[in-house]
Amino acid sequence: MSSRWILRVAAIVASGLFLTAPGLAYYYYINFTSAAPYNPIPAKFNLNSLPNNTLRFFVSDQSPTLVPGDSYQAILSEIRAAADVWNGVGSSQIRLAFGGLFTAGTVSSAPRIDVQFSTEIPPGLLALSGPTQTQQGSIGLDANGNAFVPILRSIMLLPSDFTQIPGYGAFPSYGEQLFVTLVHEFGHALGLQHTLASSVMSTLWTSASTKATPLGTDDVAGISMLYPTGDFASKVGSISGRVTMGGSGVNLASVVAISASNPAIATLTNPDGTYQINGISPGQYLVYAHPLPPPVQGEASPDNIVYPKDANGNPIAPNYVAFGTQFYPGTRDQQQASPVEVDAGIVKPGINFSVNALNSVAVSSVRTYGYSSTNVALTSPPLAAGLQAPVVATGVGLLQSNNTVVTPGLSVGMLGSAAQVKDLRPYSPYPYIALDVLVYVGVFGPKHLLFYTPNDLYVLPAGFTVVNNTPPAVSSVSPTYDANGNRAVAVYGTQFQSDTRIIFDGLAGTIQGTQSDGSLLVTPPVASGSYVAPVVALNSDGQSSLFLAANPPTYTYDPAGAPSLTVTPSFLSPGADVTVDVQGVNTHFIDGQTTVGFGTSDVLVKQIVVLSPTHLTALVGPGVFVSTSGISVTTGLGIVSQALGHQVMVTDQLRK
Repeated sequence: MSSRWILRVAAIVASGLFLTAPGLAYYYYINFTSAAPYNPIPAKFNLNSLPNNTLRFFVSDQSPTLVPGDSYQAILSEIRAAADVWNGVGSSQIRLAFGGLFTAGTVSSAPRIDVQFSTEIPPGLLALSGPTQTQQGSIGLDANGNAFVPILRSIMLLPSDFTQIPGYGAFPSYGEQLFVTLVHEFGHALGLQHTLASSVMSTLWTSASTKATPLGTDDVAGISMLYPTGDFASKVGSISGRVTMGGSGVNLASVVAISASNPAIATLTNPDGTYQINGISPGQYLVYAHPLPPPVQGEASPDNIVYPKDANGNPIAPNYVAFGTQFYPGTRDQQQASPVEVDAGIVKPGINFSVNALNSVAVSSVRTYGYSSTNVALTSPPLAAGLQAPVVATGVGLLQSNNTVVTPGLSVGMLGSAAQVKDLRPYSPYPYIALDVLVYVGVFGPKHLLFYTPNDLYVLPAGFTVVNNTPPAVSSVSPTYDANGNRAVAVYGTQFQSDTRIIFDGLAGTIQGTQSDGSLLVTPPVASGSYVAPVVALNSDGQSSLFLAANPPTYTYDPAGAPSLTVTPSFLSPGADVTVDVQGVNTHFIDGQTTVGFGTSDVLVKQIVVLSPTHLTALVGPGVFVSTSGISVTTGLGIVSQALGHQVMVTDQLRK
């Protein structure tokens, strides 16, 4: 059981960047233009400058070193799939689209995200992401009249060597670790900071995200409040108030709305202690305030938060060392807490906290684990209803005496009454503790743990998850044909549900149905000849076949010749739109599933017309002079590009 099972990391921001947002149910990169009353101004992409609200991302054409059997195309498919997770948020307007492979040194002026493989990631971190260029001194207004600082460019730095990342080991492209990290990093690139709600934008120490269900309620609220659809605010409510200590406002305190049946949703306070949590689904919630945790290895600040900037561009750090966590209206006892009713379209004001200073945080950065039936360690472990199972935890303040004795006075309970928590004990290998959880029947979903000490309280949202079924298992895959004679794959395994998805690398196949032998008949996504794709099953309860087997079975596509392209014209010049003709050999262009990119945000692909599996045209608007030899054509798992060793011939004459 290793803390490297899932890792997320921090944002990277250039000096002088405007950063963060109000208490908008999240924490953004904020700039304040004046003192109290504080009006936080977030950094975000200007939707008015993005055709169809679509922000393009580009991936370096320099492949990282990969684990044996992995491929650059596989990494690219996972990056594209992670971006598509954010596209699935219906209450957010912004969309991400793959713009192709880019060469280092390419200059682009239009807004974009650049994904690079780097050796410059600090020890203790897996990746770095966030805005690096904004329109300095420029403040825009969105469609709702809210001020923001426009982001021009964000960057994602991923490891240049996935075979041995210091402190974390090897990361295969298909794994839980890499995928949730990629989703997390795209969140940073879009303008989201860390949260303490156990969602994908949480750091390693509280995240409960999985490849099957990466986004939490807090993530959805965060991106939706930053890029809201027109009707989002009318469907959700808000909670507002102030956190004070000795009558003065507390800066960067975390305030969380939570209930026994709802995931957590959180924000951080402004310098005067005010906050507002928006994007909360109607219902009853308990609200608690707690301090940021002390930095852990690799973090430059508590929770690796990039502090808000004042009017002079100076960071505004927390004005406390620690304070005691409390539920509203000022208690550590959940039974004494007052529920707050949230109604759609309404702000519930006056949810205030008067907290007391402490010399240090008693418990922080707790991470929970459990074991699958095949002895794979799982974070925020899935527990079966009606059964008792052990949960293991590690974190600051849980053990004393060389990490062999449970801290005196420590006790663990849970929010609500869905389960019984008992038998707290040290657990080897240290520094872990273990406790037994007896789950009652019919209370599915994430459940929250409470860690009590004599003078403090630590709340861990989604400390475990109650599920109704065991994880899906993929035992083997076999090539076959469907009723129409088309290539298909028979996927054998157990615990396939009606909502099970079968994933080939980063893309889902199309499930045609269940065969007489119990296998699933699946049409795989398009790929080049002899491509080898790991096959993984994902269920909507967050469980994955990777929970049972870290090395999944693979499917090898039928052999075929290497794809190549002939592209006309050979160059694009700024000015009028140009129709680019692309004729392929051993390609599989599919209408609606094929994308074309030129590696720069200054060339806009406006329309793609697929004429046949080997012929398409693309209407493009070039903003710069660029050779079409840098084209990338993507269909399914296949990417045809010079950077991947494929032949791309450019010409100024169409072939007859």
